[in-house]
Amino acid sequence: MGIFDFFRSPPTIEKFAQLVIQEFTAAGNSSQLRYDAAECRLLGDGEGVQIINLENGFRDYCAAPRKQRQQVLQHFVQGLTAPPLPISFAEARASVLPVIRGRGTLEYLRLLPETLAGSKAKPYGEAFAPFSDDSVIMLALDSERSIQTLTGSVLEGWGVSFDEVLAAAIDNLRDMSVASFQQVVPGVFMASWNDNYETSRLLFSDLFYQLGVGGEPVAMAPTRNKLLVASANDETGLIAMLALARSLVEDEGRQVSALMYRFEQGKPVEFVPVQPEVLRLATELKKILLLNDYQMQKEMLDKLNQKAQLDLFVASYKLVQSEATGRVHSYGVWTDQVDTLLPEVDKVALVRYHEESGEPDVRVVEWEELRSHIKELQHAVAGYPVRYHLPTFPSRELLESLTCVEMNA
Repeated sequence: MGIFDFFRSPPTIEKFAQLVIQEFTAAGNSSQLRYDAAECRLLGDGEGVQIINLENGFRDYCAAPRKQRQQVLQHFVQGLTAPPLPISFAEARASVLPVIRGRGTLEYLRLLPETLAGSKAKPYGEAFAPFSDDSVIMLALDSERSIQTLTGSVLEGWGVSFDEVLAAAIDNLRDMSVASFQQVVPGVFMASWNDNYETSRLLFSDLFYQLGVGGEPVAMAPTRNKLLVASANDETGLIAMLALARSLVEDEGRQVSALMYRFEQGKPVEFVPVQPEVLRLATELKKILLLNDYQMQKEMLDKLNQKAQLDLFVASYKLVQSEATGRVHSYGVWTDQVDTLLPEVDKVALVRYHEESGEPDVRVVEWEELRSHIKELQHAVAGYPVRYHLPTFPSRELLESLTCVEMNA
């Protein structure tokens, strides 16, 4: 392949990886990068860069107009070479900011070091606070070219607590948070700070009331750099906001939260819509984001089990749409004589094979009914999203007593 063919042909993640390595080397970095094709990432041998996930950068590269792709590539590479951390909190105080991240991101950071055989990667030292059911508040050190997530070990080295740094980070963000929204579709407004901290403004309820949406403001933070607002009284606006949130997650990745938020005593809490169609769409969006988190978690746990030579099946979280109602249901599969980690789903397909014919007997049951009979479904194992360890299959008598339902009803 000639060089002109290389740039004219459609981008692939392998080509993007080669371009990143070339740009990284040309920038004078001493670390040597190599492409890990199995995981679609780069691995480095230096102190500054160890693991580089390519998915989000590749997505941005492909979405950019052809004339702007070199700029996107350079920006991505610049973000890989974070400056050395300050040696004290006093030096760092002015540059710390709060970031809201999906809980799936935290799970990835927790599991990643364990999956890398022979890696220099250190265990993730936790530094976060719960924000909602599917997101957390973390800390970042902001610089011109990068945003570095701060770990517990960094805070320990500075001799400060998470709460102390968070207070300073919130003060810093407040100083750069004059209201900045623009209407993107009728009834729906989007934050327009364009500084990578849009979702963190959920911490400041006054910004949303200043907007004057004609009722109680309802906000969403579907992806890292997108913050949406609509009125709780505007059903059409809420539906449009949910549709936009879903589109952003599918187009941009970097998902944060599927929840809708209202404000109670100045703090964001989950908003549960009363309009049936809005509630249906909100519930569906939660399941779509859970699908992404469960897929990532399964990939990580499969690697850990393989590394430990552990025969433990990590069941997939799957979605199916009802032919009758159009509603989306989640389901998982639990098979006899298979030690299983099962996700929390709407329906479970219980599979037992006939001893003589070898044919599968499949019974689909509702989660809540199954849970009332299986004690292991009362206690989740560590991790997010939740899973349950099921070493033994239900008895034949219990199976026959359960109410069967249609998978796509």
